[in-house]
Amino acid sequence: MFKGLGNLGNIASMVGALQQLPDKMQELNERMKSERVNASSGCGTVHVSMNGVGHVEEVKIAGDLTGENLEHAIRDATNAAGAAAKQLYAEAMGQMARDMDLNLPGIDNILTNLTGGS
Repeated sequence: MFKGLGNLGNIASMVGALQQLPDKMQELNERMKSERVNASSGCGTVHVSMNGVGHVEEVKIAGDLTGENLEHAIRDATNAAGAAAKQLYAEAMGQMARDMDLNLPGIDNILTNLTGGS
């Protein structure tokens, strides 16, 4: 009737790991604040540096772009850096789940959706 519950040790281990999850997430967030990703606009004139939780740390503009061209370059570089930060964070979360031996059904799909993947 309760197939799969025969190994209560695995359940106890998972419950213990889940209790550690808030502290592990706090540690992960602190670590991600010190990680950096960099991206450039398609034209290469705007460079954005972002930390692993998605905060812009630095924007560098090279060249003489103005107006709409500058706006597009900033948007492109910021979006690219944001995507890289999401990917970095998702990879770190996946590694944390593996390190904690959490076999959570659907975690790969959740992390893929976090990064905007399909």
